[in-house]
Amino acid sequence: MTKAELRRDMRTRLAALGPARAGKSQAIATSIAAHPAVLRRRRIALFSPLPSEPDIEELWKTSPGQFCYPRIVRGELEFVEVARLADLTISPWHPQIREPVDPAARIVLPAEIEVILVPGLAFTRRGQRLGRGGGNYDRYLATLRSSTLKLGVCFAMQIVEMLPTEPHDQRVDAVATEEGIFAL
Repeated sequence: MTKAELRRDMRTRLAALGPARAGKSQAIATSIAAHPAVLRRRRIALFSPLPSEPDIEELWKTSPGQFCYPRIVRGELEFVEVARLADLTISPWHPQIREPVDPAARIVLPAEIEVILVPGLAFTRRGQRLGRGGGNYDRYLATLRSSTLKLGVCFAMQIVEMLPTEPHDQRVDAVATEEGIFAL
C-alpha cells in the first residue's frame, strides 16, 4: 500500500470512530500522565488535536510540567510556550487546528523539549510513523536531542504492521494508544 492509500484508509477508519473517541482519548491521556518518563520531565510538547485525533489536552489537569504547542511560521514548525489552553486560537492555515498566536510568546528551542507527543495517521510497533504528508514533524523531530522522548499518540486501530518509508522519515521511541504505551 502506498502512503497516499494508507492515509485515505486511516482517514476513513478515524471518521468511523465517532463518540468512542472521547473514552479512548481519556485512556490515552491517563497512560501518558502515568508514564515514568513523562512524570520525570518538565518541558512537554503537546499538539492541538484534529477532531479525528486523540484528545490529549486532559494532560493539562493531570500532568505537571510546562507545555508548549506547535505553530507553523514561514512553512516551518516551531514550538511556543503556552501558559493555558485559552492561549490557543484557530490557526490561520487550518480551521480545525488551534495554535499559539501571540507573536511575543517565547519560542521553545528543540534542546529544551524533554518529551514530545507526536500525532500521526499510522504507526508501527517499531516506531515508524505516517504523518499527514507535509513533513513538518519529520523535519522537527530530526532537530531534537537523542534524550528527548518522542512519543507517538494514536488509537490502537492506527497501528499497522508495515509502513512505506523514505530516508527523511523519523521514528518515535514509543507509542501511546488506549491500550497503553509500548516502548520500542
